[in-house]
Amino acid sequence: MAGPRGAGRWTLLVCLGVALVHVVVLVTLTARSGDGPHQAPVLVAAPAVVAEALANEASAFPGDPFDADWTADTDRAKEAVRDGDAVASVVVDLPGTDDVVMVNGGADPALNDALVERITSIEKSRGRTVEVRELTRPGTAGAEDDIRTYVLLCGLLGFGFVLAVSMVRGPVAGSATAGARRLLALAGVSVGGATVLQLLPAVQLPGDSVSVVAIGAGYAFTLGAITLAVEALAGLVGLAIVAATYFVLATPLLTDTSPYLLPPPWPTVTPWLMTGATQQALAGVTYLDPSHAVRPVLELAAIALVALVAVVIAWVLRRRADPATDPADMPVRHWRLWVVGSILPLAAAMALVVALVPTGATGARPVPSVASQTTCIADAAPTVSVDELNQQIATLQGSPAFRGADVGADVHLQDGRFLLVFGDTLRSSTFDGPRFVRNSMMLWDVDCVSVVLPPSKGALIPDRLDGVGYWPMSSAVIHRPGYDLVLVSTQRVATTGSGSFDFANLGPSLAVFVVPVGETPQLIGTKDFGRDDVNSARPEWGAALALDDGWLYAYGTARPADGSTLGFSLRVARVRPDDALDQSKWRYWDGSSWHADADYAVDVIPASVGVSQTLSVFHQDDRWYAVSKLGGDLGDQLAFWTAPGPTGPFTLAGPVATLPSDPASGEVTYMPLAHPELLPLPGTMVVSYSRNNTDFSKIQADPTLYRPTLIRVPMPE
Repeated sequence: MAGPRGAGRWTLLVCLGVALVHVVVLVTLTARSGDGPHQAPVLVAAPAVVAEALANEASAFPGDPFDADWTADTDRAKEAVRDGDAVASVVVDLPGTDDVVMVNGGADPALNDALVERITSIEKSRGRTVEVRELTRPGTAGAEDDIRTYVLLCGLLGFGFVLAVSMVRGPVAGSATAGARRLLALAGVSVGGATVLQLLPAVQLPGDSVSVVAIGAGYAFTLGAITLAVEALAGLVGLAIVAATYFVLATPLLTDTSPYLLPPPWPTVTPWLMTGATQQALAGVTYLDPSHAVRPVLELAAIALVALVAVVIAWVLRRRADPATDPADMPVRHWRLWVVGSILPLAAAMALVVALVPTGATGARPVPSVASQTTCIADAAPTVSVDELNQQIATLQGSPAFRGADVGADVHLQDGRFLLVFGDTLRSSTFDGPRFVRNSMMLWDVDCVSVVLPPSKGALIPDRLDGVGYWPMSSAVIHRPGYDLVLVSTQRVATTGSGSFDFANLGPSLAVFVVPVGETPQLIGTKDFGRDDVNSARPEWGAALALDDGWLYAYGTARPADGSTLGFSLRVARVRPDDALDQSKWRYWDGSSWHADADYAVDVIPASVGVSQTLSVFHQDDRWYAVSKLGGDLGDQLAFWTAPGPTGPFTLAGPVATLPSDPASGEVTYMPLAHPELLPLPGTMVVSYSRNNTDFSKIQADPTLYRPTLIRVPMPE
């Protein structure tokens, strides 16, 4: 009698221990629930170069609320929500500020509310509004809540049947015939119970009832078969193990909570658990696309098959391990290990097969960037000459946000304004923000000059977390209905000392801005290309940008690392503007064709008669032109190169102006840039060049010494 009583005590202790461990795990995993969505698949719909940047930003939000992807197709955004590929889609209104958020009306109302609340909050902080649209198939509103109830009852049906049989007949069947009867009875109860539940108005799910019943019965049978398999290995203790495990793994179901409202790992693991797979399968046949039921149904079938095989093997080996059952059989040692060892390869194979089943779903990969502000800092009287423009630049004193800067690359917006981007920018001591930033932007209108400031009042293209900043090099504009898309190529810069010229160039980047007609530019995102590398032989792609015939041409400059020349060579790549952030779609000119590998890019201007690191390349009529200092940044001759097309061959047309530096005063001149649309006159071109001084104290005392200067030069014939 002591043996059975001891076994009973051990069974009770094991059950309590298992239950306690699972309760602790459950409380730990759910402690952070209620703080909004986690890793919810969201789709951003906008032109590709904008949408990709926004999706990357959304996926990087603190707390990982979104796993965001992007599309350039608004219809695809709608289909993704209807079909269940995304729980929400954000259609970005680039010409205006009214975005559309689409959710599925059949999904969990609490999840939809949480998503809309989070997206609305983010949009509001950026000065934007949202319109919420529910996409609901007839009769499927709130179907997710009804699915939870149905799955819960089916699970109780399967587990409850095995529990009742185990209490009456014992946890292990006495013979193969008895075991087969248990499985057949479990199957009958599962089908019958799932059918009855589907006939009850309070529980009935929309969609094809046969599919609903089949999935519900499959879930009930699978849970029951798992219980029988574990009982065959552990006896009545197996009941406690299955119950406690089910209690934890079915947390989203039992707490009536979407997995996306629970902390990780629930959003990731739930679809691969039996309960999550059942809910997905039912969602597919009720309010989503039926294709979403394929993989979860296969998963259920695989789990049921593994459980059945485990039951059979366990029953066979258990009988052989007990000599009293059949004296002719030899004992099988460690029979439980034999069961586990037999089942694991089968389970792994089934998991691999299910994982490889294509679903057609779009994975989920930001909402527009932080809004910038502009305020007129000076009246811009109409100008008719370069001298008048230089006078305006020299006397520009209206804003402490801009005292001096270099670069000054520009684009002409469709509303008539000029947008200019600058490099290292000095602010006054009275400015409410950083005194020095790596980049800035200015809008030049017919009657107003304004500096564009982000809420941080720092660099418009913010520094990386490690302090690396972004120097603008060139810019290009794509006119779209109601807005302009402005691409700004930049170089990543790290400070190496305290002087004006103590810096290291680490590689190129690309920033994307959206400028609604008459409104303030908004930074959508920035993308670093390549790893940080100070080697000057690495091409600085984006040293010049040019648009032609639907292509964005990005020119790269490079200089031999051995210092054999001060000039930079010029190479060329191209990409469709909407794909500009995806460097895998860039193609590089190899001398005869466009190649996918940048290593094949050839020089279209050699370093021996080289250009500056940053320059201008543009076309007029049927000719292409490059404008730069001859022989590099330290040269003193402004020169043109001409070519019949964007890939050359470029021919030096000779110097057209002298831009000398002055070692005695410390003044340096560098980075000439062409401005084809500024005060155009036939046969001439307006060119700016940057000025600086090796003595930074002179710049601090007189910031006007650190501003671009404009000149008009003759064009090559």
